[in-house]
Amino acid sequence: MTKPWEKLGDEILTQHLVFDVRCSRQRSPRTGVEVPFFLIDTANWVNIVPVTADGEVVFVRQWRQGNERVSLELPGGLIDPGEVDPLHAAARELREETGHVAAEWITLGDNNPNPSMMTNRCFVFLAKGCTSAGELQQDLSEDIEVVTVAAADIDGLVRSGEIDHAIVLATIAMWRAHELADA
Repeated sequence: MTKPWEKLGDEILTQHLVFDVRCSRQRSPRTGVEVPFFLIDTANWVNIVPVTADGEVVFVRQWRQGNERVSLELPGGLIDPGEVDPLHAAARELREETGHVAAEWITLGDNNPNPSMMTNRCFVFLAKGCTSAGELQQDLSEDIEVVTVAAADIDGLVRSGEIDHAIVLATIAMWRAHELADA
């Protein structure tokens, strides 16, 4: 049976604007060997599935430095310091990145973005009845194009690889599971 590892100590190696990197020394319960793990500590995130009254899903296209490509994604982002309620952060991110507001919010759950090295959670929301409420409020590091996609076309975009962001794929899976449960 898999057992928890004994935590021996932590050392912060570097601190950046949106994340810290630390070395966590832990002991394997199976071998007794001490192993260093390098972990990324960052704020929790939100991701949103914004659906308009006519069944369109609001996506954003933006340049991603990690893979050096334009990425088709659902809106989302970091929960800001002082924001206690992930739903408040989701509403803020939806408004900032798409210029939309929602008539109804449904919590779909949360997930671990990458539990092998990241310590945060991603909270996922369905935003129904989305309508445009004005201009985008982009961060200085963002260059966003808002696009709408028919809900029926999303699976094809996943199959073709046009949607390939892992957190977005997890968000779509959580939304689909919610839809199946309600069917």
